[in-house]
Amino acid sequence: MRVKTPSHRISAASRRSVRKVLDFIRRHDNFLVSGHVRSDGDALGSQLAFHHLLKKLGKKSHVVCDRGVLPDYAFLPGCESVGGDPSDLHPPYQAVFTFDSGAWSRLERIAAALDRKALKVVNVDHHASNERFGDLNWIDPSFSSTGEMVWELVKAAGVKPDRAITLNIYTAVVTDTGRFAFSNTTPETFLNAAELAGHGARPSELTKLLYRQRTVDQLRFLAAVIGRIERTENGRVAWVTVPRDLERTLGMTAGDTQEYIDLLMQLKETELAMLFREMDDPPRIKVSWRTTPGIDGIALARKHGGGGHPRASGASITGTMEEVTKRVVEEAVNLLRSGRRLSAKEEAAIARM
Repeated sequence: MRVKTPSHRISAASRRSVRKVLDFIRRHDNFLVSGHVRSDGDALGSQLAFHHLLKKLGKKSHVVCDRGVLPDYAFLPGCESVGGDPSDLHPPYQAVFTFDSGAWSRLERIAAALDRKALKVVNVDHHASNERFGDLNWIDPSFSSTGEMVWELVKAAGVKPDRAITLNIYTAVVTDTGRFAFSNTTPETFLNAAELAGHGARPSELTKLLYRQRTVDQLRFLAAVIGRIERTENGRVAWVTVPRDLERTLGMTAGDTQEYIDLLMQLKETELAMLFREMDDPPRIKVSWRTTPGIDGIALARKHGGGGHPRASGASITGTMEEVTKRVVEEAVNLLRSGRRLSAKEEAAIARM
């Protein structure tokens, strides 16, 4: 039997969007590039890869995202020039590109400092719940990550990708797919990963940079977080809280908290996991949900103005840690108690909405 080599399958709508985005870039010269507050690997990797693409196209580009570069991603090419505060903005800009941000408000202090009406905004995201806030919106939940979408722009632009571009995009893909383990990983993801590796992204190098650079203090922080894990009696719901007091006591910040909630999903009985992190401006709690197949995490997040994917969603909720945790855990328990399950077809439909 002859094995057929898989080929790229990108929707006609996304192909049109790629052409529109590149045409927009050609008609403008000075860009601000941004993403959601405390940008994770996908958001930051996408911003930096796009920044390097703009430079190759002879454009002016400035990356500023609220809170700047998390320590986990200090190895990414170009991160040293990323601004993290409104004071780092240097207007006027002709346009703003946002990546991996479901709403304009997710840029937080950066959005508040900009005159939205005076700017053209291009919104690139792979979350179905995106609010389509841009003047030009390219939203496609079929991509595993926003980084994959930037890779389509790089290929269509006809530039020669270098390590600065490929390492940033590979980081975006690896982190948002949980090292190719999450359900958003598709044959398309592996095709793109192979192309990135062929153009200079070295998987072994990234593994060392991203996952094997821990300090003893970071491991102690992780141990403290593990010690705070709580579960319902039957173990189906698990959660952990990361208050500011913990960070102050241990003398360090939590960094990218995705691995903490992933630990909860490793527990045998867990069907629904939640992470509660106290934000820099209390009383406000950042909540992340992760679920097993059939459980709609978006339904839980939307109650609080959030969004994401059925299996991975988030929201920021006003209130104290105790208040928010009690309310959200009760909502999770009630959802499981209801017995409501999404079919595979329903879950796919929600992901495309």
